[in-house]
Amino acid sequence: TLQRMSRAIEQLVDPPTLARRLLHTSAELLGASRGAVYLRQGDPPLYQLTEALGPAPALTELSSGCPLVEALSSQSTLTLPWANRSGVAPVDASGPRQLHLLGGAIAQGLLHEGQLLGILVLGPPDSPRGLATEATGGYTAEDLHLLTAFAQMTVLALVSAEGHRKIEALNRELQTKVEKIAEQNRRIMALQSQLSAIRHPLHPTVPIAGASPGQGEAAAPAAGCSGQPEAYNGMVGSSPPLRHLMQQVRKVAAADSVVLLRGESGTGKELLARAIHENSPRAHRPFVAVHCSALAPGLLESELFGHVKGAFTNAIRDKVGRFEAADGGTLFLDEIGDISVEVQIQLLRVLQERTFERVGSSEPVKVDVRILAATHQDLETLMRQGRFREDLFYRLNVVQIHLPPLRERAEDIPELVLHFLRVYSERMNKQVTCIDDDALARLKAYSWPGNIRQLENAIQHAVVIAEKSQVTIEDLPVELRTDSLLVSGPSWEREEDDAVHASADSWPPLLASTPAPLRAAIAHERAERERRERDRLVRALAAAGGNKAEAARALGMARTTFISRLKRLGLT
Repeated sequence: TLQRMSRAIEQLVDPPTLARRLLHTSAELLGASRGAVYLRQGDPPLYQLTEALGPAPALTELSSGCPLVEALSSQSTLTLPWANRSGVAPVDASGPRQLHLLGGAIAQGLLHEGQLLGILVLGPPDSPRGLATEATGGYTAEDLHLLTAFAQMTVLALVSAEGHRKIEALNRELQTKVEKIAEQNRRIMALQSQLSAIRHPLHPTVPIAGASPGQGEAAAPAAGCSGQPEAYNGMVGSSPPLRHLMQQVRKVAAADSVVLLRGESGTGKELLARAIHENSPRAHRPFVAVHCSALAPGLLESELFGHVKGAFTNAIRDKVGRFEAADGGTLFLDEIGDISVEVQIQLLRVLQERTFERVGSSEPVKVDVRILAATHQDLETLMRQGRFREDLFYRLNVVQIHLPPLRERAEDIPELVLHFLRVYSERMNKQVTCIDDDALARLKAYSWPGNIRQLENAIQHAVVIAEKSQVTIEDLPVELRTDSLLVSGPSWEREEDDAVHASADSWPPLLASTPAPLRAAIAHERAERERRERDRLVRALAAAGGNKAEAARALGMARTTFISRLKRLGLT
């Protein structure tokens, strides 16, 4: 029995569960049908009822100065004479009187180094037990030894559980501090990158989503700086996903293999293709990009392979295709999933034989081109639907690189924001140089379905609207000022716009004609929603130590919004 109890306790780390196991196991083995267990809570200590067996005890809380607690603090076991099990209250001591009030015949203290961690109360046994004496409440000496052993094992488990809880709390506190330090480091590095870029101006070309306007923007590190964020071929950020992506680029750039870039729209696939080309042995040769989805099938064929004069109407002269233009260099085929099956067949031949014919010609043209392809589509599904050739897929899928969406690299948002602020401030000749904490928190809480391209447009919008040097929430696009795409919690926990609550207050006239049961249901739902929101705000505020700005950031909402919620719910 002791071994079973010991094994069961070793597997438990939750104090209430430990207490319940102690109560039920003790009652079962000692033949008691009534009992209760109390656990110490808070400081000064208060012993709260954790579990009851049979009729509920008269007291659900025992204070530190009550007779039973005082008695068990000095002696681990207290028994009620067997003669009193009929209901006659003892008069010789206050401890046994309180034990009798709780319906107990024996009380076992859970003591550790002079501190009472809990109290186990058992009623009298349902039937006499062997050599039980009146002085031990109807239990035998062996019963008392067994109960003491159970108590000692439970005490050890409770101490272990408390240690485990403290370690977890310290880990959470440490993690919070690490995240705060990391956030500050990211801001410092972003500012260093911005200052370095000012010292070393870029050569602007056509801007690419998620990149600097420069084709090869790589801000030189400031002298004496370490840990500066990497602007690798225009990729801005220092998050682990981006660093892993850059490691993959370094590995595949040196080879001449076909690379398939996959990721959502706006994640910077063309930028990454340029990075691969510019770090490859072909860097001094042309990089030619073709956006396949922008051209009709007939035009795409001519665009890729070229045509001869008279090949079709309006073909008034020979035209060199993109394959020939990229000879010796790299050809980037963006949105490869959008090309027609007919063009796929011709593309497959080029990949296999490195030769093709211009439209309207039968003369083969041989080229030396490295192919980089990209798509946001599910090519496996297209293959099952017969819309993408399986043999072409395997020709393209030699090396595959997945670009993470912005929501998976939110740590890069502060650096990207500062980068785009500098770009568009210079372009519009404005001095918008920073963003306030509330606006940045809103940007980090947004899910960014359009990824970096959408973030770039949002910052461009903010620079146009901003009247001061600092971007605020009011300067952001409307979709960022609402909560429809916040990712800070489950949908039912997302903060609601103040206007919604204001309009809800004007419902009573509308609800006057609503049936009473429906009105009651609506009122109940509204009260329940406010209760959940109140609990969420209180928990966040408690976790932040009363710091409203920190609590707002944890919930992914603006500080002003957080404060208005507190006022509306009567929490301030």
